[in-house]
Amino acid sequence: MKNQQKFILTIVVISILGATAVLAAGTGLPIGTITVSPSAPAALSTITISVPISGEAPSEVRVKVEECNGNTGICYPDIQNVSMPLASSSIYRAEVTLKHSDATYITVTVIAKINGAWQESSQKKVNLSVTPDGNNGDDNGSPGFELVVMVMAIGVSLILISRKRMK
Repeated sequence: MKNQQKFILTIVVISILGATAVLAAGTGLPIGTITVSPSAPAALSTITISVPISGEAPSEVRVKVEECNGNTGICYPDIQNVSMPLASSSIYRAEVTLKHSDATYITVTVIAKINGAWQESSQKKVNLSVTPDGNNGDDNGSPGFELVVMVMAIGVSLILISRKRMK
């Protein structure tokens, strides 16, 4: 009975080590480093994404771009999935126009169909630049909430001061 337990334990340990080795060997994907240009794009701008893919030529390459607002913690559900044509020797490139004015960052993932199997790159997070006024260029001519609160505070202060003087 004791030998049977040792045998089962040995099999379990070898299985775990084997699974770890297979996973480690599978991480050598042919998809290279994703490049986004410009490096800090503005919201609503058009960006160029390029990636080198080594080894056998893929039958299809796509890029997924997800826009997120880090201030609210919301990622928008309309993830763009754009085809990436071959631009030059083993370099695939695509242009994507961002859709959300309040997005603060994007995540980019490239997927390639190689030998009939889809392989996915690691995600790349790209922070979006903010315009000097802090609202990503979304100026609709209305004052900010802070201005309204400040005007109300001044008005209440003036009323309180005038009441104290009347007493």
